[in-house]
Amino acid sequence: MNSTLRYFSNQAAVISYAPGGYVRLDWQPVAASAPELRAIYEHVLQAMRHHRATALMTVHNQRPPMPPEVQTWLAHNWLPRAVAEAGYGRCAVVEATTPLSRLAARTVGSDMGAALRFRYFDTQEAADEWLRGPSGN
Repeated sequence: MNSTLRYFSNQAAVISYAPGGYVRLDWQPVAASAPELRAIYEHVLQAMRHHRATALMTVHNQRPPMPPEVQTWLAHNWLPRAVAEAGYGRCAVVEATTPLSRLAARTVGSDMGAALRFRYFDTQEAADEWLRGPSGN
C-alpha cells in the first residue's frame, strides 16, 4: 500500500489521507475518554472536508471497546453531520481482534441505517480494494 499523508495523531489514534482518496483512521490499543473519542471523530470530519473525501477506512486493531454514549453520539450526531458536511457515503471497517470491540463497531453500524454504505473486513488490503472500487460495491 502506498504511503499516506498524516493529518492528525495522538496516543489513541492516527488520522491520515490515503492515496486511494479516502481518510484513514488507525486506532491504537489505548483507552480514551468519551470526550477524547468525540474529539478524534471531529478531526476525522475536518480531514474529510479538507481532503474532500467521502469515504473512511477505520482500522480498529486492538482498540478498546467504545463506550455506549459515544456509540450513540456517532450514530445520531456525528454521522448525520459527516453526511451533510462532507458527503460521507462509505465506510470500510477493519475489525478489531477483541470480541467486545467487534461488537461495539457492529452496534454503531446497525444504528447508522441507510445513510451510509459500510462493510466489515478482516484485512486492510480488502478494505482498501473496496474503497478504491468505482462504487464501493
